[in-house]
Amino acid sequence: MSDFIAKPIIERSNYLVGLFELDADVAAERYAILDRVTMKLIWQGDIKPGVIVRHLVRKSYAINGVIVLMIDDNETFNAVVADGVRLPIVNSNDIEIGY
Repeated sequence: MSDFIAKPIIERSNYLVGLFELDADVAAERYAILDRVTMKLIWQGDIKPGVIVRHLVRKSYAINGVIVLMIDDNETFNAVVADGVRLPIVNSNDIEIGY
C-alpha cells in the first residue's frame, strides 16, 4: 500500500508551501499527519530509524496547523499526539526533500 494519501508536491516551483519535518522518537514506528480543521489524513508512513521525515504540504496546512500522531506497532507505549503544530512556510525551490 502506498504511503501517499494526498498527492505529494514534487515539481520545482516558486510556490510557498509548508515544510513538515519530524525527528521522531526512537520507539515510534509509524506516523500520521492530520489536517487540524477537517481531521483529513494528509500523510502517513513508516519511520525509518535515524531518518528525519520531511514533506512539503499545502500552505493552508502550515497556517492552520496540523495534528501529528506517532505510534509503535508492538503497543509498548501509548500513542504520542502533538496538536496545533505550526509548520514553517518555505519556497519550494529552497528545500531538498529527496523524492
